[in-house]
Amino acid sequence: MTIRIPGNTFEDRILALIGKKRALWIPKNAYRQFGLYVIIQARKESFWRALLRPKNQEPPDGWFYCDNIHFN
Repeated sequence: MTIRIPGNTFEDRILALIGKKRALWIPKNAYRQFGLYVIIQARKESFWRALLRPKNQEPPDGWFYCDNIHFN
C-alpha cells in the first residue's frame, strides 16, 4: 500500500508562520477493498479549521500530523 501525502501549499506556509499545522486523514476502507496494491491519497484538513484550532491542540479522531509519523 502506498500513501501519497500532498505537498506544502501557500496555505501551509501561512500556518507555519503562525506556528500551526494542518492534519491529514487517510481512508481506512481502501486497504480492505483493494488489498496491498493500492495508492491512497491522504486528504488535508481545511485551512480555516486548522487556523481556528488552538496552537497545541491534538487533531480530531482519525486525523494526524505528518510530523508524528514514525517509520521503523
